[in-house]
Amino acid sequence: MEYVIIIARSVTQAQRMMHLLENCGIWAKIFRSPVGLTEYGCSYAVKIRHEKLWQAMDCLHRGGLTPLSVHEKQGDGYREVRV
Repeated sequence: MEYVIIIARSVTQAQRMMHLLENCGIWAKIFRSPVGLTEYGCSYAVKIRHEKLWQAMDCLHRGGLTPLSVHEKQGDGYREVRV
């Protein structure tokens, strides 16, 4: 399964994102951000299926939440996605 991760500033923001996404019918999972993706030491990520990215971004925008960045899994690493 291809997926993307949405980087949040904190665990609280990640929890809010996950709640909003689930209310929009999008499966989401929270975990610590992979090392090297952000300069914030306490950032968390929300994992979603790649095909739900644009629906998820619309849902977050309507809910007033802005991610730090969005990355897609590519090989052994991640590539930032412009949204």
